Order: sequence, then structure tokens, then C-alpha cells
Amino acid sequence: MKLETLIAGLDHPDAAVRRDVVQVLGMVEETRALEALRQHYQAEADADVRAAIAWAGKRLFAAQQAGHATIDAICRHFGIDREIEHAPDAAEAEMLQRMQNALDADLRNMQGKAGLRRAGMAVAAGLGASLVAGPMIGMSAAASSMNPASDAASSGLGGRPEGSVQRVPAMAPSNADVSVWVRRLRDGPSAGAREQAAIELAQLNNPTALPHLAAAFLGDASPKVREAAERHGKHLYWNAIYWTMEQDGSMAAEIARRAAAMGRPQTPAAAPPDAGAPDSSGSPAGPAPAPEPPPVDVGEILRKANQGRAARRRKKP
Repeated sequence: MKLETLIAGLDHPDAAVRRDVVQVLGMVEETRALEALRQHYQAEADADVRAAIAWAGKRLFAAQQAGHATIDAICRHFGIDREIEHAPDAAEAEMLQRMQNALDADLRNMQGKAGLRRAGMAVAAGLGASLVAGPMIGMSAAASSMNPASDAASSGLGGRPEGSVQRVPAMAPSNADVSVWVRRLRDGPSAGAREQAAIELAQLNNPTALPHLAAAFLGDASPKVREAAERHGKHLYWNAIYWTMEQDGSMAAEIARRAAAMGRPQTPAAAPPDAGAPDSSGSPAGPAPAPEPPPVDVGEILRKANQGRAARRRKKP
């Protein structure tokens, strides 16, 4: 969603659409639209739309005077400012990259060894428990260390750790059907049901729900429903703007500007570990593939197993 597209709705031939646009701008406190509302107020012929512009203009002016700005709200709500504040400087970034490279090398080494163990165990499985017991111990440890489900269960990788300084990524707006929850927001039998509808509409992440949330913000009899409609309507709007800024590159420029204002150094993105030389098209060849384990000589494994059994029989009294 682009602000320019939303503001263009102020010129829509249908007065109901113009009113919806004004109510959305007012609900989300989009202070950048204040001048456009001033310009349209004098030319607006519909009394209801003029009343909506007067209401929204007062609300936006108060928000502007209080220092509110949509981009600041986005950077605060999605943790962008927090990520900038805790970004490593050049020395820290280099150290972290070295640590990552070392971890990547260790992982590739473990993958190679685990491949050898798996191949060996497949052959040794029928040779008796005495041959299998030793490799099984090492294999189970390696499998545990390389099993994402095991890692997730032990370290909580299924969710963002508490106190994380990473920003929340933008979600692509959807075109999910919102009609069911719109009806519940408008006609729900209780304030709790209508409040839940506001939450569900935000989670569906379809910006077409914004006019309905604005209508609930302005007209619902319950203060809790009005508060929920405003809060979740803002979240829905902020995500749509955030997503657009991510796609057109303006968020990267905004992050650089905010980092400079905070006195945080800007470090170039690190190249992938073990990046190869450019290919014929001039593009980097990419990370080197993990080394393939050497082929397993099944005959050699069987020969050694037979020798081991023969030696054990000779040692028996």
C-alpha cells in the first residue's frame, strides 16, 4: 500500500468511498495526509465527507503536534529502531562473521562424518550387536546434533527468543476473504465477539478491512471495541506501508538515515562464507558445496568383520 494511492481516493467519484478513505486516514493518524485533507475540504461538496474531513483534520493536527509520524511508529512497533541500536560495529561484525565461518566449517565436517557413519551402519547392521554398538553411540550423538527438531526442542528455536534485538519482518498483504469477520465486527452479539473480530481482521492481513475497522472505531458503542479497532487497524496499516517500503527499497534508505542519526556505523553486508569466484556471467559462484563423503568399500567392511570374529574365536579357551 502506498500513501499516494490512499490519498488518491479523496478524488473518487463515490462520496462513500471518499468518506471511507478519510476515516481510515484519521484512524491511523496518517499525519502526512494533513495537507491533502486541507486542500480537499474546501472543494468537497458532500456534507458527510466534509464532516469526516473536519474530524480527521483535527485528529491529525493533534497527532502532528504531539510528534507522531507513521514511519516512527513502524520502526518502533516492528523493532527496527531496536535492531539499529544494537547493530554491531565493523570490528564486531568481522568477529561475528569469523565465528559464523568457523561454525559453517564445523557443520560441513560433521555432515561428512555423519554420512560415513550412516553408510557404515547400513552394512554393519546385520553383522551382530557387537559390531553395531560402537558406531551407534557416535551416530546417535551426531544425529541429535544435526536434527532441527531436536535443536528446536532444546533451545526454543521454534520462536523468537525473549529480548531479541532482531526486527520483525514485514508480511505480504493478503487477499483473504474478510467478509465473515466484517459481519461479526459490525453485528456481533457482544463486545467481546466484536473485539475478537477486529483482532482476526488484522491477522488476515488484508488492507481492505481498514474501512470496516475505521467504522467500528468511530461508531461502536463499546469503548473496548473502539480501542481494539484502532489498535489493530493501525497494525494492519503499518504492516502494509512497511511491506511496500521493503519492496521499493525506501526502508533500506530509512534504516541508513536512522542509523546515521543514532551514530551507528553502517557496515556492508558480509559475503556468504566460502563464496566462489564469479562465473561466466559475472555473478559469484556461491558457497562451496559441502564435501561428499568418500565411497564406502563394503567388501573391506565385511573382510574386517570376519577377521574380528575369527580373532575372537581364537581367544576363547
